Amino acid sequence: MKPYVRGKTIFLREVTIDDAEFIIKLRTDPEKNKHLSVTTSDVDKQKSFITNYLRSETDYYFIISDWDRRPLGTIRIYDIHDDSFCWGSWILSKDAPAKAAIESALLIYDFAFFSLHYTKSHFDVRKENQRVVDFHKRFGACIVSEDHQNFFFEYTPDTYLTVREKYRRYIH
Repeated sequence: MKPYVRGKTIFLREVTIDDAEFIIKLRTDPEKNKHLSVTTSDVDKQKSFITNYLRSETDYYFIISDWDRRPLGTIRIYDIHDDSFCWGSWILSKDAPAKAAIESALLIYDFAFFSLHYTKSHFDVRKENQRVVDFHKRFGACIVSEDHQNFFFEYTPDTYLTVREKYRRYIH
């Protein structure tokens, strides 16, 4: 089992097969999946995806939970390239507290940069997903390229440390 990551009001725990229905519910929610890759409502396919993930030595798939162990969302680290990681599959349920977005982003960066020692993050965001594009820009991520559908970002620990100080109240 891979580690879990503790925050101030939430924690990230490794996904299990039992989370498949919760993940399908999130990923098929019409308000939540506007900017996601298409997901079927087939729970068995999700269980198969989780089973394959659990064999991975480099990927991390977390359920974002509150201290009552109530699942609030998902977040993943994947697509590892040398010293760079991608993170995504970042979805929060409707009943997640507003600060769960900032706290979960801080926790995934803390884990990837300080525990896994990656020196860069790369990720893409759909251009239409303006709220998330703006979020990453506020966090200091740089757009390094784009295609017709996506912005491609990079992010470094140095930039993160500055932002982390600004938002430290969310994790301390």
